[in-house]
Order: sequence, then C-alpha cells, then structure tokens
Amino acid sequence: MVKWCVITRGFYVSERNWIVVKDIRSAVRYYTDVVGLQLVEFNEEYGWAELEGSDGGSRLGIAQENELEKVKAGQNAVITFSVDDLEASKKKMMHQGAKCEGDVIEIPGHVKMQTLIDPDGNCFQICELLHHSCCHC
Repeated sequence: MVKWCVITRGFYVSERNWIVVKDIRSAVRYYTDVVGLQLVEFNEEYGWAELEGSDGGSRLGIAQENELEKVKAGQNAVITFSVDDLEASKKKMMHQGAKCEGDVIEIPGHVKMQTLIDPDGNCFQICELLHHSCCHC
C-alpha cells in the first residue's frame, strides 16, 4: 500500500522514492550494509527492490538500469534519510565505504545535513533534525 502525504491542496507526495542503478544486487548491498536500510522486496526478474528504515516510513525503490527507462544511474533526485545523530551516522557510513560530497551543512536550531554519493553516482543526504516541529527531513 502506498501512503501519501498532502503538501498543499491538489499536490501529493508519495512515501516512496526511487533511483536507477547500474547493478541492482550491488546497490541493495550498499543500501543495506552501508546506509542501514532493510530489504522488504526484491524482484530481480523485473529489476526492482524496495528498502525501508528500521522504523518503516518512506520506502526507497531501486530500479535496475535498462533500455526501456530513460533515466540512467546517477541522474536521480536527491533522497534524504533522517538520522538521530548525523556525526555518528556519517562516521559509520564512511567507515563502510560511503563517500561524502562537501561538508556538513547546519542551519542553526533547525537541521544538519550531509550529502553522500553512492557507487552509481546518486547523491543522497543524511539529515538530523535539531528540533521536531517540522517534517521536511
């Protein structure tokens, strides 16, 4: 079941985002071993996997690059994963081979963000909310 979040009247955001990768098996290993997501669905025949965080929530879809899809690996939107402790998460992910893009960006009193790059060149962010009155991250 796909859940939807109403942003404004007539505009909805799915709680599932997806990226395209060159090697779906390697990508699943990366997002489970390095990022810490859990695999909830994998269909190699159709080149599709879905992962989610330990508490559920939004799912990340991973699609195998193919000749029918115009979007290629590394040409995707930036996805964001909320973490409780940005520095600890960053350190653990870097120890497991993650590559950072730039420095931590902090908006004092609101959020800390770090952009990383997966092996296919897809950017993603880890984000620590410094207060919990907003659900954008």
